[in-house]
Amino acid sequence: MNQSLFKSIYNYTFTQELTPSLIVCPFQPNEYILKAGDQIDGLYFLLSGRYMVSSLEVTGKELLLRYCQQPSIMGDIEIFTDCLIVSNCIAVEPCEVLIIPLDVYETHLKFDSKFNQLLLKELAYKLLTCTISSRVNALSPVNVRLAAYLCTVESPTHVNQYIKTNSLDDVASLIGTTKRHINRILKDWSEQGIISRENNSIEILDWAKMEEISENVRFE
Repeated sequence: MNQSLFKSIYNYTFTQELTPSLIVCPFQPNEYILKAGDQIDGLYFLLSGRYMVSSLEVTGKELLLRYCQQPSIMGDIEIFTDCLIVSNCIAVEPCEVLIIPLDVYETHLKFDSKFNQLLLKELAYKLLTCTISSRVNALSPVNVRLAAYLCTVESPTHVNQYIKTNSLDDVASLIGTTKRHINRILKDWSEQGIISRENNSIEILDWAKMEEISENVRFE
């Protein structure tokens, strides 16, 4: 395992005794890293690549929750709450993941304060992003949500990476609506000269108007 890479991402160094117990696994696009309903077998740390988190609804539709790039940890919620895996984690590009087996965590890391600070930081980030998305999607009309989404992804912060995508289907899922509804809004905005649209490409022509529509709502 590349200790220097892990330290540069997560600011933590494993002991030499522990290193042989760690596993580095590659995942290809569309491959499940974790699958909802399975038993968790360890903590998963993303070293490279990008994956999406989704949940399967009772209707059979898969609902996109967010995108993740490093630093990102999987399995922490399941281990802390002692439950089955709650969401699918699926690679969207080639990924490399460091896995700490559950027994190694329980024996060597469970009471390591610095390691637990790393896990708590990840949990706080998940709580923040989920809370923001839930609040925006519950309280704002769709045109405001869409404008807020476009303004957010143009923001220079790293936080917006969890919702950044080029797929209208994914955007619809992330802001809690349908692709058809989004297309209607984009058509109206195009007719008003707020945006220019060509195939799957959208160019915002009037940022002042877009920010006005967003009502200063942001997904961050």
